[in-house]
Amino acid sequence: MVVHVKRTEWERRIGSPGRVLGVLALVGALLTGCESQFVDPHPPELELLQREQTVALQDTPLVYGILFDLNLPDASECARIKSRLQNTLSTTLLPAGRQGMEMAVQDLSPDCRQQRERMLRFTDYEAGLREAERRFGAGRIKPVLFYFNNVNLPLPLELQSQLSLLRSWYSGPALLWALTTPEVRQGLGFDHVSPWTYSADPRLTASLEEAARAQLPLLQLETPPPEGYPLLTPQELLSVREFKGCTAPSNLKGIGFTYGRQAVKVDPARPPRIQVLLSTLPPPVPRTQKPAAQTLRFTMEVCRANCDRLYPTPPDDELLVWNTTPLCALQGDSR
Repeated sequence: MVVHVKRTEWERRIGSPGRVLGVLALVGALLTGCESQFVDPHPPELELLQREQTVALQDTPLVYGILFDLNLPDASECARIKSRLQNTLSTTLLPAGRQGMEMAVQDLSPDCRQQRERMLRFTDYEAGLREAERRFGAGRIKPVLFYFNNVNLPLPLELQSQLSLLRSWYSGPALLWALTTPEVRQGLGFDHVSPWTYSADPRLTASLEEAARAQLPLLQLETPPPEGYPLLTPQELLSVREFKGCTAPSNLKGIGFTYGRQAVKVDPARPPRIQVLLSTLPPPVPRTQKPAAQTLRFTMEVCRANCDRLYPTPPDDELLVWNTTPLCALQGDSR
C-alpha cells in the first residue's frame, strides 16, 4: 500500500474548520489498501513573510570641555580671546534643540601666562563626566575636549602624557581636538587639529567650526526600546490568526511569548512585539566614520484561517496539523 500526499493550493480555498473530517478522510484512504491521494478540502491559509528590524543610528548628547593653555602679554586680550573661543564653541556645538552640555573650563595658564609646570585636573574631568552621565545616561557619552595653545614650542612631557591619557581614560575616554601650533602637535595623537594663526584673526576658528559641523555630534546605535518593536503591521493584525518564526536570530526575543517554530496565537488586543538584544553598545564615533545601522532579517510563517487543519509538511510532504507541528510548511524547516 502506498499513499501519496501532495502539497495543495490553498490560496483559493476558503471553508470552515474541521480537523476531524480531514483525519477521517485520511484514515479512509489508508483503509482502502490501495494507492490513493488525499487533499484536505479546507487547508490552512498560509503566507511566508520576510521581515527586517533595524536598530538605527542616533545623535548622542554633545558633551565638550575647554582646555585653555594660552600665552598672551595683554590681560584684556587674554580675556577677549578666551571669551570669543568659548562663545564660538557654544554657538557651534550646542545650537537650539541639541542635547549636550559644556564641562567646567580648565585653564592651565591663568592670565594667559604659561608656566613650565602646568597640569590637568583629572578630578574636574571626572566630575564633568559623572554629571553628563547623570543627565544623559551611561554608555552614551564621549566628551570632546578642545585644547587651545598659541605657543609654537613642544609641550612639557608630563602635560603631553596627561593629554594622551585623556584619550584612553579608564572611566570615560575623550576625543581630543586642538587649535594650536605645529610644535605642539608633535608627538600627540590629536583626533583633530586646526592651525592657530593669530589671536586677532577673524577666521581663527573657521576650520575648527567646519570640522565640528562635519563630525559632531557623535553617532551611536540607538538603545532598543524596552517596549520592543511590533511584529505585525496594523493591516496584518486584521487577518493573521497565528504565526511561527521560521528563522530566529539569536538576539531576537519575543515579549510575552517564545519566538520560534511553535505556533503562537495572535491577540489583536495585545499585538505581539519583539525585542532586539545588543550584547554591547558600541561607543559613539564621529559622523565621518559613517557607522552602519544594525539590521536583523528573519522569516515568519503566518496563518489566516484553518490553522488547525492538515497541511503537507516538508521534507516528505507528510500531512500534519499546522498549528501543532513545530515546522514551517511553505519553505521547509528553516533552522
